[in-house]
Amino acid sequence: MPQPCESALDVGCGDGVLLPKLAQRAKQVTGIDVSPDMISRARENADRVNVRCVVGDFLSYPLPAGGCDFIVAAAVLHHMPLEPALIRCAELLGHGGVLAVVGLARNTSVFDYVLSAAAVPAIQITHLKRGFWESPAPKRDPEMSFTQIRTVAARILPGMDMRRRLYYRYTILWRKS
Repeated sequence: MPQPCESALDVGCGDGVLLPKLAQRAKQVTGIDVSPDMISRARENADRVNVRCVVGDFLSYPLPAGGCDFIVAAAVLHHMPLEPALIRCAELLGHGGVLAVVGLARNTSVFDYVLSAAAVPAIQITHLKRGFWESPAPKRDPEMSFTQIRTVAARILPGMDMRRRLYYRYTILWRKS
């Protein structure tokens, strides 16, 4: 997250678990989600002066172009068309703004399945140490593979850093130049 950070956006904020953390480091934070139920929960979890929660479709909600210093999309991009979502993120970021994505990818190759199987012990150890938490947000299985996502993201976000992670996830970090 860039410092200073005037404006942060949590795309698909769900129950708002990240909003208080963002609010500690940004002057103004907006959480957006299509679910009125999730936004209701987010408002309870992020009851702060500098947090605004809105019900809306991220792809079409009127947000100011170039108005964000930081955008986070955690486990949400697989719920929408990837290319329009990444283009929208790039449009909303100001010069020097940072996009952070934690996404889910579908296993499609033998390599994907081997990596997923290798992660099982680490996942089980994490659950034993921290307990199991499941978001109340709606669930949807990812349709795109890691390779497909990388191809689309590289075209839209030149110079982005994309990495595989545990739990069938990937991260993207990109700074708009």
